[in-house]
Amino acid sequence: MSEFVGLFGGDSMPLRGKGRKSQMFMTGVTTIAIGYGDISSSAIDIDLTSVAGSNTQLASSTAVKNYVDSQVSVTNMTDTTIASVGDNNHFQYDAATSKWVNKTFIDFDKIAAPSDPGTEEGRLYLKEINATNNALAVKVQKAGNIVEVELTSPGCVCECGSTDGAKDPLYDFANGKMIVELYCGHSYEMDIPNLRRIQ
Repeated sequence: MSEFVGLFGGDSMPLRGKGRKSQMFMTGVTTIAIGYGDISSSAIDIDLTSVAGSNTQLASSTAVKNYVDSQVSVTNMTDTTIASVGDNNHFQYDAATSKWVNKTFIDFDKIAAPSDPGTEEGRLYLKEINATNNALAVKVQKAGNIVEVELTSPGCVCECGSTDGAKDPLYDFANGKMIVELYCGHSYEMDIPNLRRIQ
């Protein structure tokens, strides 16, 4: 009881019981509406950076705002493994740990082709070509239409029957040759006929 009375200005708080015979008044609060000035200053916490272990104070609105503002950061989130965010890091959700993580690279999960973006937007994703090959693709506007463009290796068919594609060709203009390395492990060398430098 003493803690409750102290909260509202000490022994000057009026107390009223039920019924006519139990009415008892003391001087202090003059209305049933308790305002900021009616509460003892020692009962108001204006700095939440060092919160007491027990519920002995009321937090002021400014203290609450300042505390919330100080917690609105990635490092204060409880569902992350991030101690600090580095320059140009990417914020990604890791389903394996149910945590948000920061990385210097972007991971893609293989998905079905997404819906078309707007004409002034692009949509990047990882698609499956077959059971042993995937490709990065982007849906982007070409010639007025939204089309899928694969950003990875050129398609090719090797003499061994592989259709796994190839690395970008090496153009050896000094010797008039073009060399293509396939992902199946075979390589091809081709002459570049009628080669001439124009600049």
